Amino acid sequence: MPTILNRRTALIAVYTERYVLSLVYLYLAWIELQKPWLGWNGQPATEGAVVVQTSRHLTQVLLFFFTALLLLLARRAAVPPQTFKGILIPLATTFFTLTYSAVPWFPTALQKDLCPADLRMPITVAAIVLIVIGPAVALWGILFLGRSFAIFVEVRKVVLSGPYRWVRHPMYLGWICMCAGNALGFFSAAYFILVTIHICLMRYRARLEEAQLSEYSAEYREYLKRTGFIFPRLRRPPGNSLPAR
Repeated sequence: MPTILNRRTALIAVYTERYVLSLVYLYLAWIELQKPWLGWNGQPATEGAVVVQTSRHLTQVLLFFFTALLLLLARRAAVPPQTFKGILIPLATTFFTLTYSAVPWFPTALQKDLCPADLRMPITVAAIVLIVIGPAVALWGILFLGRSFAIFVEVRKVVLSGPYRWVRHPMYLGWICMCAGNALGFFSAAYFILVTIHICLMRYRARLEEAQLSEYSAEYREYLKRTGFIFPRLRRPPGNSLPAR
């Protein structure tokens, strides 16, 4: 059984999320703006990698900024984080994006572009499409969550409108698209390794969120039966019309 946090620790986590993590995200947005946007640390890169990295920088800035804003404006949690796992796993998942900046420190063999020359163009196009679609989906989810947005595993208002009508975790779907776009754009073993770890963390974090929401919300338990986890269901069960929120 996981250790349940006492009230004082849970409140510290809530206030840290609002007033500390929001500042961290603003700082990350500013740092992202200072990074070189053409190749790693100003070094030459393939044309496809330059486009992918420039797109990634722009979307990172927007996501960091909106995340900071919504953390500051978030409504009070009905149920604050209950376990250390509900704090540490979200933190690890959220800030795992910083590990992509460490790719230049990987062994040269892991940084090598593995994409066959004759596939470079279609793979680059696919990468760009994913990097454009991913942030759009993630921002769509963030905007519909609004003041219910959180980093830690908490219970606020259950949102069933917008992209949440079809998928329970549209933000993670967006991030997975971005991760896949990065992996395709750079097409190196280093990126494939990091993206795999990142997606596994997102999946685990999503399961933690669902477990807590299911425990405290009968409405959410019914919602689980009607929607896809991270990807929309191809076929939806009959009678699964969701109320607008």
